[in-house]
Amino acid sequence: MLDSLREIADHLPVIQETYPEDTCLILSDKEKIIGYLPGKEIDLKLKVGESMSKYKKSATYKVLQTGEKIREEIPADMLGIPYISTCTPIRQDGQVIGAFAAVVSNQKMEDLRKGAEKLSAVIGQMTAFSEEIAVIANSSANKLQELSRQSETMNKNMKNVARIIQQVKEIASRSNILGLNASIEAARSGEYGRGFAVVADEIRRMAANSNSAAEDIQKQLEITQHEILQINESIQEIAAQTEEQSASTQEFHTMVERISDTAELLNKHGGVHSLSLS
Repeated sequence: MLDSLREIADHLPVIQETYPEDTCLILSDKEKIIGYLPGKEIDLKLKVGESMSKYKKSATYKVLQTGEKIREEIPADMLGIPYISTCTPIRQDGQVIGAFAAVVSNQKMEDLRKGAEKLSAVIGQMTAFSEEIAVIANSSANKLQELSRQSETMNKNMKNVARIIQQVKEIASRSNILGLNASIEAARSGEYGRGFAVVADEIRRMAANSNSAAEDIQKQLEITQHEILQINESIQEIAAQTEEQSASTQEFHTMVERISDTAELLNKHGGVHSLSLS
């Protein structure tokens, strides 16, 4: 064994401790495995002294043949644990004399990738829900605005009705005065004015009834106007709350989109790129 390879083999335990994740180390010369240190969970079951010809499909063998560094990500199908295999050629005087491979657990990244996939699915549902809420909020706001306009129109119509009632009351008052004058004239006419007196009394009675009805209508109108004003105030409050909710929904939707972008980024970096034996 060459001194440079022997020195690496002697320091495999130290090199293994430099990796933050569970790691398996493999060292070989051009012909055989000269150093092997399994991890706590990652163990390729290799033996020192085995010929590299047994592992022609491995990344280590390919590196010995090509002299090119290889990095591969392996799913959990092989060992039950996803891992990343990195194999680097060892050169001396420009010639490849061996290869050093580190097989590092990728379980945390795989868990992160799966979590990102689940997060993406949940975010998709949240996005659809927030969009639906936004549509409903906008529709509600439009309907409330229309209802507010209708309420204002009703209030104006009620004011017109109030003016008409006032006119009716004035007519009733004038009719009452007219009836009173007619009664006075009928009394002066004596026997000839009896029939006219009956008509005058009926006019006064109709005037009184009209005035009473107008007052009742005016009271009900005032009550209705008060209720309309209260309804309009409630509509304005609800409209303001709806606008605030719509703004909050839009802000929530923006936050969901940012989380979605982050989840996609995590999913992208946590994906499996290639399959191979180390």
